[in-house]
This record gives sequence, C-alpha cells and structure tokens, in this order.
Amino acid sequence: MILARTHIELHNIRKNVEQIKKLSDNIVGVGPFGVGMDTALNFLPNIGKVNPGVAYSGLAGALLVLQGIRARAAPMILIQMSAILVVDTVAPLFGKAGAVADALFTGHKWAADMLLKHMEETIYFEGTREEALHTVEYRDLMGRVRAGKEDRRIIFLGGDGKRPKPIDLPTIPPQV
Repeated sequence: MILARTHIELHNIRKNVEQIKKLSDNIVGVGPFGVGMDTALNFLPNIGKVNPGVAYSGLAGALLVLQGIRARAAPMILIQMSAILVVDTVAPLFGKAGAVADALFTGHKWAADMLLKHMEETIYFEGTREEALHTVEYRDLMGRVRAGKEDRRIIFLGGDGKRPKPIDLPTIPPQV
C-alpha cells in the first residue's frame, strides 16, 4: 500500500526526503551555499530535446510529493510543495539566466524542509482510532487537546483491518 502504516515507514520517509534534499541542492557545500544535481545537470547540453536538469528536478520533485502523500501530509502542504517544485523545475527552461536562478533557488530543500517540519508537527498513532481509544497515550493526548495545550494534527496510520484474535490459553485444572 502507498500510505505509511507504521512508525518505521515514517522513519524511512524522513530518510528518503533528507536524501533527496541533499542530492538535489547540497552535494557540495561551499559555506552557506550548496551545489547539487539540480544545478549541475542544468549546465549539461540537452539530450535530444530533454534538459537533464529539468528531467532530474521534475523526478526528484515528484518523489518528494509522493513521500508527502505517503506521510499523509495536509493537502495545503502538498499544494505549497508542488508550487515550489514546479518553479524550481521550470526555471532552467528560461536559458542561462533561468539556470543561474535555479542554482540560487533551492526549491527541493525548501519543499523537503516544509514536509519534514509538517511531519514533526503531526502525532502519528499506529492502528485505527478504535484501537487508539483504549490506550493511555491517546487518552492523555485528548486531555491535552481539550485543555488547549496541544494543537498538533493527529493521524491514525490504520491497521491491517483485522481484529486481533484473542489468545486461547489452555485451562489448567484445579489442584485437588
């Protein structure tokens, strides 16, 4: 399934987003500036009618948005990320000036940081809402929400749709 269902999958999403961010906009860091694949490929000649920088940027941007979908990011975050990534992808199509502007505009880093911050501001529960209702953590969380002390989003990752089977323990006959 495409959506993350466990905290391990969320951890892997974070790692993937960090890797895309670094590869795209900061393979080689020079002070506060970085050069990544996004910039380097823009200065290569076109392969047929395809600009390698635009192709890479579009693919990396699509992967970032896909990771946002998997992490169940809010629709507005996905829209904002997409807008940033579209600008970052099409900038090199405006000649050398666009390629230079793209080198200075670290859209992949910006979109990745936006997604990572959004994930940090989200509380993820493994399982369904019904399963979480019976946990102490969920009751404590809802107490903080009602008291106005908590305003983060709450996401239920869902279960496998199956109820856990009760364990059928053998009975021990009483000692006489």
